[in-house]
Amino acid sequence: MQSVFGLHDRRRFQVYCYSLSPSDQSQYRHTIERGADYFIDMNNWSIKDIVERIALVDKIHVLVNLNGYTKGGKNEIFAARPCPIQIATMGFAGTMGADWFDRLPDRWMDYLVGDEISCPPDTVISEPLSRDTKSIAAREIRNDPLQNAKMFTESIVYMPQSFFVNDHRQDYLTLDEKIRWRREQLKRIKMRHELFPNLKEDTIIYANFNQLYKIDPLIFNTWLNILKRMKNSILWLLRFPPSGENNLRQHARNYAGEEVASRVIFTDVAPKHMHIYRGRIADVFLDTVECNAHTTAADILWSGTPIITYPKYQFKMCSRVAARPFSEKAKFKNDPRLLGHEMVVGSYKEYEDRAVELGMSVSWSFQILLPQGSLVALRRKLFLTRDQMPLFHTARWVAQLEYAVTEMMKRWENGYNKLCQREKQQIPRPSSLIDNTYPSVDKPEERTLSRSIWVPEEVQAINLR
Repeated sequence: MQSVFGLHDRRRFQVYCYSLSPSDQSQYRHTIERGADYFIDMNNWSIKDIVERIALVDKIHVLVNLNGYTKGGKNEIFAARPCPIQIATMGFAGTMGADWFDRLPDRWMDYLVGDEISCPPDTVISEPLSRDTKSIAAREIRNDPLQNAKMFTESIVYMPQSFFVNDHRQDYLTLDEKIRWRREQLKRIKMRHELFPNLKEDTIIYANFNQLYKIDPLIFNTWLNILKRMKNSILWLLRFPPSGENNLRQHARNYAGEEVASRVIFTDVAPKHMHIYRGRIADVFLDTVECNAHTTAADILWSGTPIITYPKYQFKMCSRVAARPFSEKAKFKNDPRLLGHEMVVGSYKEYEDRAVELGMSVSWSFQILLPQGSLVALRRKLFLTRDQMPLFHTARWVAQLEYAVTEMMKRWENGYNKLCQREKQQIPRPSSLIDNTYPSVDKPEERTLSRSIWVPEEVQAINLR
């Protein structure tokens, strides 16, 4: 997200960034510090001091939680309700569970930034508007937690494309614009030889670069089944952490035998820039099902490597993130379907079959010394059109979020959030929020009645920076 803070429209928004962790002196940190109007290091502050600074000194209108339930998060700040509007996004892919919609006084997270794939409307407690939500927790979630559960306690900001944002287009585009497809293939081959010098040319490299805690027995067995069927393949994993390597190797031996286990290859975690650079070595990225690759998926797609993902659960946001860029609506130039039919599957069997099908499609022509086949064609399409993918259009994502924030402020002005009447009296409405900033958009009736905010696709053409 390093460029997001600097891309906001300064005619209408003032950006405060509150850092809860010590500086690592990285380039990413410096970019964020420069991009914010005010950057306050609160690493050693108490919760009380942080809340008072936000609420009483800075008088923030909209507070965004980028941690959620992840390491370093301080959700107590949000539970104290320092701001009239509080949003969760990016850090934790799921509901904050704070709290059931019909218990407004206990609700300390108003909105979650999502999309129709990662947060299907029928899994949101506040949707549809007329539904009685009082018995949902007792009836639906307890009886069958895996089917049709109402899980999201927040109102959802539905982004027209993926809710996920990244910085690849700003950070790496200059170099990659100069690399055309043939040069990319030759570079991949050279890097493969450097990292895996003993691999044969026709070896298919399946990979997953997630932290190892995301690997459950069912998906790992599926990967081992792929190796069984693809004799000329390896599975490339990271020592992330190193202690997980022995456990996975032992499971592979027990399940698939020594020969297959020997083709599970571990390497050390690379620095961020090298991680993205060497991601192109993999032929296919095999996603984890219970919790998808998130940042890693964006990294891999930017390298041009295809992903096979299975959005298993209707209600589980973290298991659906990787499927969003390939949905029917994720369109861009020269590829109106965006390959969803090739990378998003509907079962473990389809997952396994698709991975094998892609691997078996590769053939080598030693006259031109380059591979061919449907997998190579898929890689080529991803690589050459990645800068057109909505997933990598950071400025457009920022404009869409600004639209949503403007809608939130209008609702607050109209008394929508009863909890925040005290704050409404204390904090003046910012004069920069002009009602006619965005053109009116016709909404379907169900969206007009929705407590969530649906960002129209038309916003993509507004405030592009």
